[in-house]
Amino acid sequence: MSKRQEIRERRQKEKQQKKLMTLGLIIVGAGLIMAAIIYSGSQVNEQFASRYMAQDNAMGDPNAPIKVVEYSDYKCGHCGAFTFETEPKLEEEYIKTGKVYFVSRSVGAMLSGAEPMLAAEAAYCAGEQNMYWEMHDVIYSNQTAPFSESAMNKWAKTIGADLGAFKACMNANTYVERANQDEADAKAAGVNGTPSFVISYMLDGEEIEQMLPGNYPYQSFQQVFEEALAAMGQ
Repeated sequence: MSKRQEIRERRQKEKQQKKLMTLGLIIVGAGLIMAAIIYSGSQVNEQFASRYMAQDNAMGDPNAPIKVVEYSDYKCGHCGAFTFETEPKLEEEYIKTGKVYFVSRSVGAMLSGAEPMLAAEAAYCAGEQNMYWEMHDVIYSNQTAPFSESAMNKWAKTIGADLGAFKACMNANTYVERANQDEADAKAAGVNGTPSFVISYMLDGEEIEQMLPGNYPYQSFQQVFEEALAAMGQ
């Protein structure tokens, strides 16, 4: 073999090796990107999670002895504090144990205007995909930002909702009437601030109802629940 042929073959081998190295780097890079996407998605799912026995805007056993209806405002700082500080403790100690059935309703338009109404509709639209609580949480996590149609679409995408179905639900004003009903029921219950909690249970065939108006600490709920359970012999 001539010297020229040796040089030509060596250069061809070098080119082939470079191509293989480039291909390897591309594959590794694609793998890292995919891993980052998967990791990012898992972070979102962990941050904005569903609830125990979640059904639409409720969580827990519908047959639990105590029922709590929360009336809140997505623009209310105290409501956000309750969501991330007190509610998880209630879920762990009373909802997961079958003692409390918890329902979330929004009355923002009654107190703060149109923006919270849009958020309430968005949460209900996400609920069509069994993602009410995820949307509920992502809205509260961004409650200081302006509430707009584009913001709701962005947050729906953040939680992994089907954006096409979500937009269709919002554009059709599917839950305007339901959000209005939340406010009507809140007024009928005497709610004039948020958060407010209507706690009810049956005792000797009679419904006992009590309201906690404000962002009470966990211990206050605990006291009310324990007194109610004791009265019911549970």
